Amino acid sequence: MTTGIAFMLAGCFGGDGASGPNLSDSPIFSAQRATPRGDLVRAKTVMGGAVTIATPKGFCIDTTSHQDTEAGAFIPIGACAALTKNAADPKPEKPAFLTATVLPMPVQAVGLPTDPDARLREARGFVQSDAGRAALSRDGRAETVTLLDTKSASGVLYVRIRDTSGGLPDSLSDTTWRAFLEVNGRLVTASATAFADQPFGQGKGLALLRDFVSQIRKANR
Repeated sequence: MTTGIAFMLAGCFGGDGASGPNLSDSPIFSAQRATPRGDLVRAKTVMGGAVTIATPKGFCIDTTSHQDTEAGAFIPIGACAALTKNAADPKPEKPAFLTATVLPMPVQAVGLPTDPDARLREARGFVQSDAGRAALSRDGRAETVTLLDTKSASGVLYVRIRDTSGGLPDSLSDTTWRAFLEVNGRLVTASATAFADQPFGQGKGLALLRDFVSQIRKANR
C-alpha cells in the first residue's frame, strides 16, 4: 500500500458521511421544513463547473443544506417527496439518504499506480487496515467501524460498513454503502444509507449506489 492511496481515500472519507454538515434543519430530517416543488433539482454542478452530481430516479438534491467551495463540495440527497412533504411528488421505491462529496485530487495521488486495477487493489487493502477503518469512522476511531463487504468494478471501489460512532441522525441506519471514484480529475465519494426502520433488502443498497454512480458518470460525459 502506498502513501498516496492512503491520502487519496482518507481525503474522501474525511469529507463524507451522513453526519456531514449539520443536517438537523434539512427538510430530509425536519418535519417543520419543506422545499417548494419549483425548487426541486436532480442535478447540480459543483466546484466551479468541474463535476456534476446527478441523482437516481425519485431522488432530489437538498439545495438548502449542500456546501460548495473551492476546497470541496457536499451534496445531501433525499426522496423528492420527503423534501416537499408532498406524497404526490416523485419518490424511490424505498426511502434512503444519499450523499456525494467532491474533493480536489490530493497532490500525493500522483504517486498512485496508473493502472486502474492496481489502484483498486491498493484501495481495498487500505480500507481493510486499521488506518483505513479509522478514516471511515465519523470520529476517527478504527474500533467503531466494521467492514462488512468490499467490491470493485469499472474503476469504482464499493465498501459496506457499520459505524457505531456518534453524529448520525437518529432516523438513519448505522450501516452504509460508499463508492469511491475519480471524475474529471476530482475525487468523488457517493454513499447510500437506509433509514433505521426501513432497511435495505438483500442487494438493494448496493444496487441503489451503483445506480447513483451511473447517474454521476452519465452527467459528466
